[in-house]
Amino acid sequence: MKDRALYKSIEIEGVRFDIYYGYYNKSEKESGYPPTPIYPDFSGRPQYSKNGVPFVTAYQDVCNYYQAINKETDFVGCGNCKLYESREELIGLCKEKERKKREKT
Repeated sequence: MKDRALYKSIEIEGVRFDIYYGYYNKSEKESGYPPTPIYPDFSGRPQYSKNGVPFVTAYQDVCNYYQAINKETDFVGCGNCKLYESREELIGLCKEKERKKREKT
């Protein structure tokens, strides 16, 4: 695996995501570890399905609507939320109706 090499292309709800190898920050790169697949930052750059449902990664920080599935774990991320619908790899959809993108009128 090489930095910036394509890891995988994923299509969910008609939206394509190209996942590349890389580093999340400078210290990871300087540590000497090999690059890892870098998933989209949906918190910083929201993206939505054609129906307006927000994409999320299983590990991203939770929103105000978070409903833990397993309360016995230290893991607090979208992947542990009742509203998370896993699709492929670490990408899924947030099924909270309040987070759905509304059409502009």
